[in-house]
Amino acid sequence: SDAARALVHSLHRAERVQDMSAQLFDLCDPDIVRDIWKKSGVKIEIFHDVSKLKHCSTAYLLNPRVKSERMIVVYSAATAMHVVRLQWENWRDLIEQVHALGAPFDIVVKIPGFVSSSYQPGLHRCNSLGVRPEDYKPDKHDLERYLNILERFLLSPRGRLALQAGGVVARLARLIIPDSHLELTAEDVDVDTAEGHFRQGNTSVLFHRLTHAEEDLILGVYSIKMNQLNPMDPSGHQEKRVSWWPQAGAFFRSGLNVGWWTSDCERWFQEIMGEFRDGKAVVLNNSRWTRRLRGFNTS
Repeated sequence: SDAARALVHSLHRAERVQDMSAQLFDLCDPDIVRDIWKKSGVKIEIFHDVSKLKHCSTAYLLNPRVKSERMIVVYSAATAMHVVRLQWENWRDLIEQVHALGAPFDIVVKIPGFVSSSYQPGLHRCNSLGVRPEDYKPDKHDLERYLNILERFLLSPRGRLALQAGGVVARLARLIIPDSHLELTAEDVDVDTAEGHFRQGNTSVLFHRLTHAEEDLILGVYSIKMNQLNPMDPSGHQEKRVSWWPQAGAFFRSGLNVGWWTSDCERWFQEIMGEFRDGKAVVLNNSRWTRRLRGFNTS
């Protein structure tokens, strides 16, 4: 079709994803999807209404020509098209390059029929930074404790799941986990204990992912117990959350998030890291992190 020819022409002409025209990201066109398979060797399947995953509503399952039980799901059309343009046919190359992009992704298995994991919330317990009083202000000892817990978790067996989370979580994981791309190529999916899944028609997709508590730990989240009463909360008090890094929702909704980790993301990250080194880092609530992200000057 004309649309498919335009897409393929743009893929080969573009030097980077940003050079491509936005209207060519319509992966719902079946002619385009078929042509992608012929030209690149990567089959793309689209799953809608996955809004609980990775702060987006659509997932793109990438199945390389060289068959493997494991596949990759990305959550950005731009990331999917970048994979197509580079024509990675081998699963190992595919995962290493998606990891290098710093894009959110999951290593998945696809199973026909309705498959349910036996995973139960609370199965994976992790240390929490805990609940603090309303007037709490962390000191250098609190920061040292957070950094120590962060390193121990990321170097644990479940820590490598952070490499797939994208955003700040994945960047911290790449900072701490040695040979992180090798960790990912060793990742297997245990259907019986998979924490994440989505379904479409007669197909189930299952994968391992961080729990919310594990993600909070990586980002340095504290719960602050307020003096105001809240009968709906088990503690009887209102709580707010503050963190050393922006919580995932704040980052993924910001202008820094274009689907992968960019040079602007890295400049912002190094700015915050400088504050840690200089002893000037502070915890902020979600609203203040959102304003700070909005105020960062992108190049």
